[in-house]
This record gives sequence, structure tokens and C-alpha cells, in this order.
Amino acid sequence: MLSHFFRRLNRAKTRRCRSTIALAAIAVLMCCGTAFADDWVTLFDGKSLDGWKPSRDNTQFALTDQVIIGTSSGQTQFLHTVEEYGDFELELEVKLHDTDLNSGIQFRTKLTRTNDAGKVRPSVHGPQVDIGKSPGRSGHIFNQGNGAWITPKEDWTRNELMVNGEWNKLRVVAVGPRIQTWINGKQVGDVTDSEAYAKYPSGVIALQVHGVKKSPEKARHVSFRSIRIRRIESAK
Repeated sequence: MLSHFFRRLNRAKTRRCRSTIALAAIAVLMCCGTAFADDWVTLFDGKSLDGWKPSRDNTQFALTDQVIIGTSSGQTQFLHTVEEYGDFELELEVKLHDTDLNSGIQFRTKLTRTNDAGKVRPSVHGPQVDIGKSPGRSGHIFNQGNGAWITPKEDWTRNELMVNGEWNKLRVVAVGPRIQTWINGKQVGDVTDSEAYAKYPSGVIALQVHGVKKSPEKARHVSFRSIRIRRIESAK
């Protein structure tokens, strides 16, 4: 009798615990003003580059041993998604094979510019999560193609979160004008910039391999894998 009573009591406690956790999760989403609109979508599964396109038809990115390898040239090049994204959570792994190579992850990025005469030309520009050697500014937000940082100057803190020559996990959450970044589970950036958001509310995700002088004679390499994303639906 007593054993039956205690089993029933434990089951009741478990149900209450689960209910409490569920209510807490809902409260967090309501507090943050966001909800996930979709489940995780794999952008790169190691089998093909379906859904990706090279900027200016460059040949600097290749699928090798189930990873995307970017090889430097004299010009900065990009491999971008066909689809565009606004608010999202993005996760991927990146490895710099050479510490004198800079790379980055573009998001909400545009692929063309229109001049005053109405002429359209190819140009990759928009927010970028900087990726470089450690210690450095990896995880901070650069405004690619505009020669400026979105991360405020007072927050340009150098960090050692990137492990040189090894795989590193990058996470990006962008909701409205707020952008948050993590490297290997440690938060780096938390920036809110309404001006940048007004210019770049949505766009492609793109992988960058920065231009290097004396390439391809002395090419540098960066690799990417395990890329996935899920959209976030902002509360109205």
C-alpha cells in the first residue's frame, strides 16, 4: 500500500515538474518577444552544395571530404545561400587552417548595389560575423562592403575563444535590430543597431574567404561544416 502511494506521489511530482518547465519556456519566449517559426533546416549536409551559389561565379569554394573548403585568391570571395533570411538562429562549425587568413559569416546580406544612375552591379554587402585568429575580434559584427563596424568601438574586446587550427562552433541569433553571437558556447557580442537593421532587415547567408596578396601561389584555407538554421518569428 505504501509503495503504491509513493509511486503515485512521484508520478504527480514529475507531472508538476514537467508543467513548470513548459510554463517557464513559454514565459522566456514571451519575455523575449520571439518564437521559433520553423524547425532546424540543414543548409549544408556534407553531401552537396545544393542551395548555395558562388559570388561572381568564383571557383574558390569546393566540397571536399564532407566539408566546404574556401581557398584564398587575390580577391575576397563568397559562397551564399539562394534563399534569404530575416530573423533566425544559425549554427555552424568553422576552422581556419592558416592564422594569417581572415574569414567571416555574412547574414542579411545583399548581393548587388544600384548607383544613382540606376545601374545594378554585383556587390556583397551587409552584416558579417568576423572570424580570425585567436586572440582577435572573432564574433564581433563588421559591416562588409561599407568599411565600418556594427559592433561599437568600445566593445571591440579581443578574445581567445577561437581555437587556432581547430574546429570551432559559431552561433548567431538575429531578431530585429538585435544581434547576438557565441563562439564555442561563450557569448561574444550583443549588439542592437536600428540603423543597420533598417538597411539590412533580411538577405542571404554567405561564407567568406578573404582576399590575400600573393595568392594563389601561397593560398590559405578555411573550412565550414554542420551548417543549420531556423527562422524566428518576432512577436507583433
